[in-house]
Amino acid sequence: MMAASLQLEEPWYVACVSFDPEKQQMDIWVKVRDHAVFACPRCGSQAKRYGYEPYERSWRHADCLFFPCYVHCQRPKVLCGKCGLQQVNASFERQNSRFTLMFEGYAMMILADIPRRKASRLLRCNEKSLASILSYWVNRAADKQDLSNVSKLALDETSKRRGHQYVTIAIDALEHKVIDVEDGRTKQAVAAVKVRLEQQGGSADNITAVTSDMSASFLPAVKEYFPQAEQVIDKFHVKQVLTKALDEVRKNEQGEVDDKKTLFQYRNRYFKVNPMSLLITRKPSANERRYRGIVGNHDVHKGLFRARDDAVQVAAGDGAPGVQLRHLIG
Repeated sequence: MMAASLQLEEPWYVACVSFDPEKQQMDIWVKVRDHAVFACPRCGSQAKRYGYEPYERSWRHADCLFFPCYVHCQRPKVLCGKCGLQQVNASFERQNSRFTLMFEGYAMMILADIPRRKASRLLRCNEKSLASILSYWVNRAADKQDLSNVSKLALDETSKRRGHQYVTIAIDALEHKVIDVEDGRTKQAVAAVKVRLEQQGGSADNITAVTSDMSASFLPAVKEYFPQAEQVIDKFHVKQVLTKALDEVRKNEQGEVDDKKTLFQYRNRYFKVNPMSLLITRKPSANERRYRGIVGNHDVHKGLFRARDDAVQVAAGDGAPGVQLRHLIG
């Protein structure tokens, strides 16, 4: 069972397994056969074992019966006729890591669902080591992505730490997955996204649409580096511009009315009511007759019932030239 968990094959074998009641941990010792032959790590030619590394190494393995488990091994060396003396790595380790592949796989499964701090307590491992594991496997997976089918991008920025330090995130808008993360939220970050796209099989000319906010960095950068793409403003910022424009209309209308108390009393209701419902024939109440008299006297009727059209016009004026105020559906 232990050999299978470590993916050991001849001439590697498990020499001993023990439990330390004082340390509350499992220990596994792995060795190689005396007359073993290995492939040279550089050229791949077969070579006989030629001694061992000077000291025994330890790796953290996946827990066994809820106890921490450690693997100990003094790795062999080979004497290659072409490459000279070379160190042979074990099948259960990743180069420059003090964790077995099974532990790192289990750690990645945990980190996919819970924060790193909680994962460190659960795995009994410090956060720095988990950060190293996470960085290695995420970067490796990102480097192997095939981006040849990417045709629509979404760009956004987020803060990576305090002090206004941001990163730019590039997302495949159709597959809904992150394809790149670059430092900063500048024009250079968008250029780096293009480089990553083309390094992994994609093409800037194949991008037909790019969704972003109205940033002064993103809009000109998208126009320069993705010339065939239609620039799309995300719906959050469209709503933000419309809300700002509607607020300007509201302020202007309030400035033209003398009896502000009555206008404030009924303004919210008439903004929320469907205008078509006002066409239903019914006897108006005393308050409605009074309100209609106020808006008739001060010519506010158009500002109240056509505020949305005015807001759209103001928003279009605030938008960047040549950019359509629309958003991706879905």
